[in-house]
Amino acid sequence: MALTRLEKVIFVALILWSGLGLLLLTGKVGTTRQKNRQLLMTIDHIAAQTDSTVLVKGDGLNAAENALKLNLNRTNLKSIKSLPDMSSALAERIYEYIKEKGEIKDLSELMNVKGMTVKKIRHLEISATVTGGHSGQAAWGDKLNLNFASVEDINTLPGIGIKMAEKIVDFRDRNGGFFSLDDLKEVPGMTDKTMKKLADLVEVK
Repeated sequence: MALTRLEKVIFVALILWSGLGLLLLTGKVGTTRQKNRQLLMTIDHIAAQTDSTVLVKGDGLNAAENALKLNLNRTNLKSIKSLPDMSSALAERIYEYIKEKGEIKDLSELMNVKGMTVKKIRHLEISATVTGGHSGQAAWGDKLNLNFASVEDINTLPGIGIKMAEKIVDFRDRNGGFFSLDDLKEVPGMTDKTMKKLADLVEVK
C-alpha cells in the first residue's frame, strides 16, 4: 500500500525523533557513567587516606581526662583513702588486693574485693584508673617531691595546670633538679600566689 506524502513526512519525523531520543539517552548514560567513575575514584582516594585499624579495648583513651585520675596500680593506701566517698576499710581491701595481684588491667577486677559493687565501680571510674593517671600526692610521703614527680602528679596540685606542670618538669630536667623551693620562682609563669599554695604541699630533696 502506497503511503501518502503526509504519512511519509510523519514516518520520517518519527524516525528522526527516535534517533534523536536514542542519541540523547546514550549521551546521558555516558555522562552518568563518567560521574560514577569520578565518584568511585573519590571514594577510593578517601578510603586510602582513612585509618582502617580495628579499635581494641583501651584505644582512644582521653589522655587529658585520664591524667587527672589516680592510678590504683601506682599509688599507696593513703591516696586510695583520699578518693571521694571511699571508706578506710574498702580502701585497705582494694590496696591489699592490688598488692597481691601485682597489677590489675581493668577496674572491673575489683569486683573480687569484698564490699565492692557495680555501682561503686562506676563511681570509682570518675576519679580512678589503672592506665595512665597519676600516683597521688602522697606517693612520696606527706608532700610531693618535685624532683621525682611526673607531669601528671604535679598537675594535681592546686593552681597548677598541665602546661605549668610541663614547665616545672622541663625546668627541673634542664637544671639538674630543684635545690630549694625558691628555684620554682625561676619557672616561667610561676607566681607568688601559686608559690604560697604549694608551700605546704611540695618539697625538694
